[in-house]
Amino acid sequence: MRGPALRVIAAAVALTLTSRAVTPARAQAPAPTGPDTHPATIGSASGRCGVCHPRERVAFEQSVHAREDVRCVSCHGGDDGTLAQGVAHGRGFTALGNRAAIPALCGSCHANLERMRAYNLPVDQLALYQTSGHGMRLRNGDTRVAVCSDCHGAHDILPPSDPASRVYVTNIPRTCGQCHGDSTLVRERRIPDVYRLYLSSIHARELLERGNLRAPTCVSCHGVHGAAPPRTGDVNKVCGQCHSSDRRYFLAGPHRDAMAADNITECVSCHGDHAVTPVDPERLGKVCTQCHAEQGHEAKLGGELLADYRNAQEEVRKADELIARADQVPIQTDDYKARLEEARTYLREALTATHSVEPELVSGFTLRARSVGSEIQSEIIDKLGNIRTAKLLLILFWFYVLVTAGILRRIRNRRPPAR
Repeated sequence: MRGPALRVIAAAVALTLTSRAVTPARAQAPAPTGPDTHPATIGSASGRCGVCHPRERVAFEQSVHAREDVRCVSCHGGDDGTLAQGVAHGRGFTALGNRAAIPALCGSCHANLERMRAYNLPVDQLALYQTSGHGMRLRNGDTRVAVCSDCHGAHDILPPSDPASRVYVTNIPRTCGQCHGDSTLVRERRIPDVYRLYLSSIHARELLERGNLRAPTCVSCHGVHGAAPPRTGDVNKVCGQCHSSDRRYFLAGPHRDAMAADNITECVSCHGDHAVTPVDPERLGKVCTQCHAEQGHEAKLGGELLADYRNAQEEVRKADELIARADQVPIQTDDYKARLEEARTYLREALTATHSVEPELVSGFTLRARSVGSEIQSEIIDKLGNIRTAKLLLILFWFYVLVTAGILRRIRNRRPPAR
């Protein structure tokens, strides 16, 4: 038994010496350059890097990159198959402390058609970023602007469809707000705190409170990788992506050419840019005076549009109240409710048509809304009147029956008893 045991011990010693002898040679090997150059025997996506970097390992192994066999060394270089720091952080290793180098690093894959073709991902993000306000400032040496990792994360990168992703639709305002809501940064740069302005808007309320995922976020108006403020003359196109009817009426009205001639930014001049307020018909009587004289023709025209809208709105409101009364009777009101919704549709279209500043066009919709409201009122009032008449006749009928019964009873009581 001693012979075999000695042979096993000798083999173990030889293996140890051999592995120690190989280690220096591995340190001289070229640094890995991609996920397909690493030994398959390392099971974890982070290799052995996670032993010293556990927090980064946990974040990275939950990321979309880890699921696609991208490894630590794909971005950092070095060797993820050893615990020796000198070897792991050997030739080709970089800690990525240089923010200016990050876009090009991400672009080495995401601008590579061959690598992105399998995922059907666009390869123009780097080119777009370089045309953006962020990219141009970075090229001029400003490293405090947003780079890829500021928006997507460094290790915990998730696809935009994941609700935990920094670029999921409901998270985009907060992601942009890391810089554009940083009170110190916006004060130093003398730019408005657009993040908090956005939070006060109807767009933010729709997105964050009502869960409307189609509501605009920062990227809806400014773009994604090529983010930049829209220029005067393009704002109506940006807003028109959602507000197509408003834009159609605006382009047909007098404001388009007048604003272009005076270099006035369309849409936001009346509605605001980031702190966009809800639609309020009362603004028709006020907003005109922001540019026009209070006693001028334009301000008077705005007052006329408001008065026309109010009259139609009042008829619709009265019809709504009568429908509620009819429901309590009860009277069948399904048809009235459908027609009332039609009147409300005309009212909404009338408000949209005010962008044309054409009273005849607006009155066409308000007249329809007012007519429908009046017809509903007239029909319900007739039915309620018929019901009152029927109730009165019923009361008279039963009064007659009771009186007749009383008379007959008295007559019967007066008869002499039968012998």
